[in-house]
Amino acid sequence: MPRAILSVCLPLAISALSVVHAQTSSPKNPIVLRVLAEVVPEDLGPVYLSSPDGETRTPEFDLPANNVSEPIPVTGRPLVLKAKNKDLKLCAFTLPDAGRAFAVIFTPAKPSGYKADVVRTDDPTFKRGDVFFLNRTEQTILGKLGTKPLVLDPGKSVITRPDGATEGAYYDVAFAARAEGKDRILSTVRWPVDEQIRSYIFFIQDANGRVTYRAVDEFVPPDKAGAVKP
Repeated sequence: MPRAILSVCLPLAISALSVVHAQTSSPKNPIVLRVLAEVVPEDLGPVYLSSPDGETRTPEFDLPANNVSEPIPVTGRPLVLKAKNKDLKLCAFTLPDAGRAFAVIFTPAKPSGYKADVVRTDDPTFKRGDVFFLNRTEQTILGKLGTKPLVLDPGKSVITRPDGATEGAYYDVAFAARAEGKDRILSTVRWPVDEQIRSYIFFIQDANGRVTYRAVDEFVPPDKAGAVKP
């Protein structure tokens, strides 16, 4: 059962368009990404990931905003996200040395393009039932996850998990944003206990300074938790 907030579930089918054979070759044990964007412009069109020199690239796919993508194999750790339209560079980032499975969250950057936040999903410490929080606002985020407190400074991220479920069935959850010494409640909800998902929650700020948040759940079968998915 998904979180009782703006949550949606995996997966979104990736468009697998044909490319030159040399560009689609991959090792037997590839590095695998799942991607998610905070927002996707209507006119963006298909995108792809390539090596910095452009020698290798993935098939084109639609950048998802409401769920994490299907697995995308890549052959290296330095990567560039490009739009098919005019091969426009949207973001350059490098995966950590440790790990072979990652989630990459793209949030808007100034003056254009995206910033990438990378989460290692085959890390045994990132378990089913955990939540990845990302604060992309200029305000401190405060939270209560059952009995577990959350304090997240601007620009920071953390992996944590709720605690103290009521009757073993749900967590009382609340979020607030702190600015100029004042706290503004963002949400009070109940999260059902669900040990089959990991969640990604990011806090964002609109042009008027108002803070909101979005959440995406990823279903993780028991035998796949902390494992690289082919």
